[in-house]
Amino acid sequence: MSNLRPRLCVLEKGSSGYGFHLHGEKGKTGQFVRLVEPDTPASAAGLLAGDRLVFVNGESVEGESHQQVVARIRSTTGALEIIVVDDETAELLKKHNLQCRKEFVTEGIPLPGGDSDSDRGDSQSNGTPRGSSPAPPENGDASSESSDRSGRLSVSSNTKTLMNRF
Repeated sequence: MSNLRPRLCVLEKGSSGYGFHLHGEKGKTGQFVRLVEPDTPASAAGLLAGDRLVFVNGESVEGESHQQVVARIRSTTGALEIIVVDDETAELLKKHNLQCRKEFVTEGIPLPGGDSDSDRGDSQSNGTPRGSSPAPPENGDASSESSDRSGRLSVSSNTKTLMNRF
């Protein structure tokens, strides 16, 4: 069993929304968190820039378009529950040809016996303690941010990115 696993983030909408920006890149599958604003429901729930959304309110969003995922988030009443994976977890799933499942949040990702990823435990191969999670990427890139505060869909022709602020 690997220590890497998807994360459940539960967000209650604040007066300024949830506090994260979602984007999907043309030619790349998935919807990603571009920016998490400080002191918002998203930051309090542990959402990180670079996370890929896998489930929204219990429903898989893998393979859905940006607009479909945005519609799911906007139609939420009450708490928004999203399951996300970071890059390292996504790579582990891909390496073992596994599709993310909700139970991996609590049970972990089952790996074939004897695999080096599952044998590592809480230490890396050199024996140094492993942190609770990898260092998060920088929280967004202000130089390329193209969303507006109204929550409207914006398309940047330079990066062919679809993005929404929640």
